[in-house]
Amino acid sequence: MIYAKRHANVLAACDANLLGKRFEEKELVLDVKESFYMGELVEEDELAALLTSARNINLVGEKTIRVAKKNKMVGSIGRIKGVPYAMIFRL
Repeated sequence: MIYAKRHANVLAACDANLLGKRFEEKELVLDVKESFYMGELVEEDELAALLTSARNINLVGEKTIRVAKKNKMVGSIGRIKGVPYAMIFRL
């Protein structure tokens, strides 16, 4: 499952198993805070629909990134401690 939460200008989504975890690698930090990511639990097809309507998107996790890739919405992916993340900005 994937958590998805809409903020005023951002859609935040993460793999459910990463919620509340923090990953550090050298000076980089990926903090998957419940206050930012914990919204509703969605299936992959529901996330795909949310992605199409969002302008700014913050994604964390293998499943979540896979949905964005499948829908040709993400190109560059970063990793911190092996955990993938991506940000999408539409102007």
